[in-house]
Amino acid sequence: MNQQAKSCYLKSNDKSLLTVYLPDKKLIILGRCPETNVTDTQCSRQQVQLYADYQEYKVFIQQFGKRSCGFNGFKTRKDVKFIGKHDDYLEILYGKHIYQIEFNPPPQKTSLSEKRTRDSEICNDNEENSPKLAKLEVDNIDVTSPKETIQENESQKEKKHVKNAHGILKYINRNKMSLDKFGNEDNIVDLDTKQDIWEIQEDGALLIYTSQGMESRSKVAAYDMDGTLIKTKSGLVFPKDYDDWQLIYPDVPVKLQKLYNDGYMIVVFTNQASIGSGRINAKSFRNKLRNVIQKIGIPMQIFIATGYSIYRKPAIGMWQKMEEKNNSIFIDKENSFYVGDAAGRAKNWAPGRKKDHTSADRLLALNLDLKFYTPEEHFLGHKQAPYTLPTFNPKNLSNEEICSGSNITSSSQEIILMVGCPGSGKSHFVKCHLNHYSYVNRDTLGSWQKCITMMEKHINEQSSVVIDNTNPDCVSRQRFIEVAKKYNVPVRCFVMLTNIDHAKHNNKFRELTDPNHVKVSDVIINSYVKNYQEPSLEEGFTEIVHINFVPKFEKEEDRQFYEMYLLE
Repeated sequence: MNQQAKSCYLKSNDKSLLTVYLPDKKLIILGRCPETNVTDTQCSRQQVQLYADYQEYKVFIQQFGKRSCGFNGFKTRKDVKFIGKHDDYLEILYGKHIYQIEFNPPPQKTSLSEKRTRDSEICNDNEENSPKLAKLEVDNIDVTSPKETIQENESQKEKKHVKNAHGILKYINRNKMSLDKFGNEDNIVDLDTKQDIWEIQEDGALLIYTSQGMESRSKVAAYDMDGTLIKTKSGLVFPKDYDDWQLIYPDVPVKLQKLYNDGYMIVVFTNQASIGSGRINAKSFRNKLRNVIQKIGIPMQIFIATGYSIYRKPAIGMWQKMEEKNNSIFIDKENSFYVGDAAGRAKNWAPGRKKDHTSADRLLALNLDLKFYTPEEHFLGHKQAPYTLPTFNPKNLSNEEICSGSNITSSSQEIILMVGCPGSGKSHFVKCHLNHYSYVNRDTLGSWQKCITMMEKHINEQSSVVIDNTNPDCVSRQRFIEVAKKYNVPVRCFVMLTNIDHAKHNNKFRELTDPNHVKVSDVIINSYVKNYQEPSLEEGFTEIVHINFVPKFEKEEDRQFYEMYLLE
């Protein structure tokens, strides 16, 4: 190796965990301690020992506590030492407190062709690449102390390298993947099978696994994954580890094989926000996908939404990316379909069954105008179970006038006080219909006191003023009414009639289409509704005008997207 690292750190996406410095060739022990800020009582104070070698770009890792650590998704044992490299993952406790190894400067990148050559030298291509195999052969790993390992002569290292070739090292020597390391360009990493492709796009917001033999086709048989193709072996809602899965029905491979033989392209769309949050190790999830595909036994393509972006169902981003990657072959929606378990079914839709966690799968199919089936309907031939759709349908926008019986503007100086929850369309209405009024807004000014000051300034300039705040109660409104009375300027109240579900839809639309939009949580909207007091003329208003939210769009594609279901 031509270069040597100058530093090594353990870093975490979990803001509660502290970055840990690993000095060169010095043994340190971490666990539940001030250095990590881990306070989990299940974690030993002396949980794991680490030894960094800057020259070799390696970190020797060995479990020290009673409970297992995690290394790249695998459980550790006290009698086994792992060799970590740049971008490898270490879980202080298995499945918890996830860190990533970072050498600075990072090691020189190995080209894909060099990597394949190296892999062919140390791996038996006929062996099945699976975490289970790695666990069976983990005893082949060197368990000598770090200092003894460093002092080995070259021939001993070579023998040990060959010995480890059929064990876990072939898993931890793969190209490393870190979602927060990639820039704007799409990144493609070949897997060990050479034909399988793992893609990281949009800074990790979308992951794509394309298995060996996958080919573009016009007919699509699309599936959700968890609860549709697989379920947990443990019976838990969420898998306890990366091996906690089994096919949901024994004949899943037979069904998919028939569809594949009939000319369908098999595609999976799955929401996995835990990858984006760091609670799930992306590399181990990739291995899980490989095992699922091997179990089913046919080529398929899997799209993984790792957060709450345009790719998360029921938004259609993953489908659009699939169309984009289909080699210009037109998708025949009429003969395609989608299967998922998030279908909006109520409790006891079948005897003893829980209600569906969301309606995201059914709504995705509605957004795409695809035929939709639940797993029970698709695999078992059951009749359609009762279900409910969201009360707010974005396609059924009101055709009413913006307001009836009142003028929106006045030729005389006035104050207009907007009332409506976040996402109700206040700012949109003001921009479209009151853009010649002087504008006062707490989000831009920072406090209601500054809003009062700015309001008085505009009044003194003989301008009409619109107060674009939520103003949910009498107290918040009275502040502005008193100022208007002081200057003898009439005040009208404009109340947005947008219901809470419509407001949440508007917020989601802005979140997905405007990168500068600050996300508004449902808690804030629900709090507004809880504290809302209906405005009355007794407060001092000369008129109360009710406003229907009627959106306007600059592009047709924006209108089409707005009219889709965006909430799960």
